[in-house]
Amino acid sequence: MQEFPILAGQLKTDANNRMYIKVNKDDLNMPVYTDTCCNLEYSDMQESGFNIHKLPVSLSGEYGVPVSSRAIGGRIKPAYFHVFRFKNNSGLLLFVSVAHYAVDGYGCSQFISRWAEISRWMQQTQSGNSVEQLPIRQYTFDRSIHDSYCLKQANDLDALTFEGLATRTLFSRWLAWISPEMRGRVFKLMSNKTSRKCSFFHISAKTMDDLRARVQAHAPEGIRYTANDVISAYLTIVIGQAKEKAFEDKWKKPLRLAVRALSGNKLGKHRDLVTTIDMNIRPRVNNPDAMDFTGNMVMGRSIVFSQNEVQQEPVDKAVSELALRINQAMSSVDLQYLGQVWYLQNKESDSYMWPTWCYAKNSNKLVVSNQARFAHYSIDFGAGSPDMVRHAPHSFRDAIFIMPDNPATGGYIFEFKLEPVVEANLVCNKDWMSLVDKYDSYM
Repeated sequence: MQEFPILAGQLKTDANNRMYIKVNKDDLNMPVYTDTCCNLEYSDMQESGFNIHKLPVSLSGEYGVPVSSRAIGGRIKPAYFHVFRFKNNSGLLLFVSVAHYAVDGYGCSQFISRWAEISRWMQQTQSGNSVEQLPIRQYTFDRSIHDSYCLKQANDLDALTFEGLATRTLFSRWLAWISPEMRGRVFKLMSNKTSRKCSFFHISAKTMDDLRARVQAHAPEGIRYTANDVISAYLTIVIGQAKEKAFEDKWKKPLRLAVRALSGNKLGKHRDLVTTIDMNIRPRVNNPDAMDFTGNMVMGRSIVFSQNEVQQEPVDKAVSELALRINQAMSSVDLQYLGQVWYLQNKESDSYMWPTWCYAKNSNKLVVSNQARFAHYSIDFGAGSPDMVRHAPHSFRDAIFIMPDNPATGGYIFEFKLEPVVEANLVCNKDWMSLVDKYDSYM
C-alpha cells in the first residue's frame, strides 16, 4: 500500500464539482480486507468449472465485487479484498475489486503483481533462504500526464464521439452536482433495472488463429488486422443479430404492433449498433512517464454499424469489412485525437458526466474489453500460478470481457453480460457456436 497510496485515498469533490482523490496520511481510507473460511474442498470448486455461484455465500457486498455506493463510515472505499479459504487449506480464492476512478485494468494488474512479488520475497526471507533485496518498482499517479497533450479545441472528432462528449443535459448536470456516494447509488439503481445473464464461452487459440488468418486474407493491401479487430468485428455481427432478433420479437406483440402502426412505423424500427472497444492509450500519448502511470488511461473507441452491416452472415469477407472499419477507427486515435477528447472532458466543470446520458439512452450497444494482454497467470503469491482468473460476474449489461485461459488449457474465455433473451439467441447462432468448444452460464 505504500507504493499504491492512491488506493488509500478518499474521493472528494472540489468547488467546481470536479472529483479528485485526496490521500491524507493522517486519515487513510484503507481498503476493506475480509478473510472467510468455508467447508467446501477446493476440488469442489474445480469440479464446478470454477463457478463462483457454487459458493455457500452470496457474492454481493464484501464477498464479491462491491459497487461504488457501498460507503463505509460515509466514505467510498477505493479497494476491497476478500480472501476465501477452502476446507483443510486445500485452496484459496482471492477477490480483488478496485475503483476505476483510482486505477484501470493495467493499474490493478500492477498492484496484484506487486502484492504477489512482495509475498514471495517475504516467504523466502522468513524461511531463512538467502534472497536479494526486494526489487524497486516505479509507479506514477500524476494526472498532469494528461494535461501534456490537452488541446484547446475539438473540431476534427467524428460525430459520435463529439456528440457523446459535448452533449450537456440536465441529467448529467445533476449527476455532477450530487455527492459521489449518491452518484454511486444512482448508478447501482440504473444497473439493477436491467436484467443480465452471465455466460462463458471458451475458444481455443488455434480456432482464433485460424479465424484471424482467414479474415486477414480479405484485408486490403498494407492492412494487418489485430486479433482484437477480428474478434470485435465477429462479435459485432453475431451479437448485433441476437439483439435485433430480440428487439423484433418484442415488437411482434399485439399491443406493440398497434403502437408501431400508430407511430407510422417510427417506433420499433431497425437501429444502428454502437460497438465500443476499450483501448490502452499509454503508448499513444508520446510521454515516457505514461507507461508507468497506473491511474485510469483506458478509453473506449466507439464505431456505429448499420443494420445492413450487422445483418450479414459472418463469413470471412463480411467480417473483414467490419474489421477494417474497426482497425481504421482504432488507428485514428493519435495524440491530436486524444487532445481533443481531453479538452471536451475538461471544458466545463460537469463535462466528465456528459457522456453518461448518451450511453444510457442507447439500448443497442456493445462494449468489448480485451484483457488477454494482462499476464494474469504469471502472478504467483508463493504457491504457484493461479488455476483460474475471471472478471467480476456483477458488471454492466451489453459487455464482453475477453480473458486468457489457463496456459495449461490455452485459448480464451469470453465472458458475456447480456440480456437473457439476447444470450438465448446467441447460443442458437450456429456460426458463433461453431467456434466455441465449451459453454456455461448462470444468472
